Amino acid sequence: MKVNIIGGGIVGSLSAFLLCKLGHEVYIFDPDSPGSHASGFAFGEMSALEGSGIPDPLLDFTLSSFNAHKWLIPDIENISGIATNYQVNNKLNLAFTSEEEEKLKKELLWQKDVEGFEVSWLTTKDLLKVEPLLNPECLGGVFVENTSSVEPYKLSLAIATAAENLGAKIVNREVTGLIFEGNDCAGVVTGNVKHYSDVSLLTMGPWSKFASDWIGINVPVIPLKGQILRLEAEGINIQSSVFHASNYVSSKPDGLIWAGTTEEEVGFDETSTTDARNQIMMNLLNMVPSLEDSKLVHHTACLRPLCIDSMPIVDKVKGHGNLFISTGAGRKGILWSAAMSIGIVDMMTGAKTEIKGLENLSLNRFKNTN
Repeated sequence: MKVNIIGGGIVGSLSAFLLCKLGHEVYIFDPDSPGSHASGFAFGEMSALEGSGIPDPLLDFTLSSFNAHKWLIPDIENISGIATNYQVNNKLNLAFTSEEEEKLKKELLWQKDVEGFEVSWLTTKDLLKVEPLLNPECLGGVFVENTSSVEPYKLSLAIATAAENLGAKIVNREVTGLIFEGNDCAGVVTGNVKHYSDVSLLTMGPWSKFASDWIGINVPVIPLKGQILRLEAEGINIQSSVFHASNYVSSKPDGLIWAGTTEEEVGFDETSTTDARNQIMMNLLNMVPSLEDSKLVHHTACLRPLCIDSMPIVDKVKGHGNLFISTGAGRKGILWSAAMSIGIVDMMTGAKTEIKGLENLSLNRFKNTN
């Protein structure tokens, strides 16, 4: 089977890798190099116990993805020869107000029963034993053991390289339309060139909205901008990934401290800003005050693909034979990429899937949106 994939982010590249392993002929169309956007500039924390749609209706889907990374990443590293800095680590979710404490303790009631993780509430005193650098003004927090993280750019590069090593061809051209023969999608168009295939897959990330006109169905995905700081702080090592609300900070294997993030609806503007830097630093110092004298090394911005209901789309496009779509993971792109890719490849090949919860990710759920 010949497959055209439109979009070379982590979902497109990982889908290509899986298809190549099954012996299919795969072409990835993207004007940019692997890891140039959100897939390469994300935080890389695979937090499976909180976020949009968790626990209902996406907990099973999320756990399927979390566990799939455990066997996918070693295989990808072996085939690509690129280390991804995948690691098992611990996580702290902090509360600074009574409302935040109540919310975290309520979530803890179901989180503590999820197999594979150790989840507990820690008082401020116990939190400081786990991470002495924390702000002692916090009221306590949730301690999650056995979560995981990865370096996103290295993972994106490793996946694309592994796919190429298995025969995938990366075509650095922008797709400007689809070829239809009746209701079937027969391929893609780049400029004046037609590229025919048996099956096509849309993995266009924050640009997925532009496919709406091609397929005659609204794809309600918008770009959600997020910015991250990488800091140098001599002698400081944060033992666990520390979170508070939508903010985070962690020491990474590159020797730097990563801190973020913002959630900005500003269209396709990917520039880093002073306002975002100041906001991130303010939130960072609220969590770890001793980082006040840290040195800024790198400031990045990227656009995440966000669906209007904050859940991804993994589906066959209704009304069009052999056309599929997988997009819209928002801030969970790295974590959800495994289940999104495995799930869509199973749909494309007609295989029985082991990914749970795909029925909640239909494109048809937006049929009444404009």
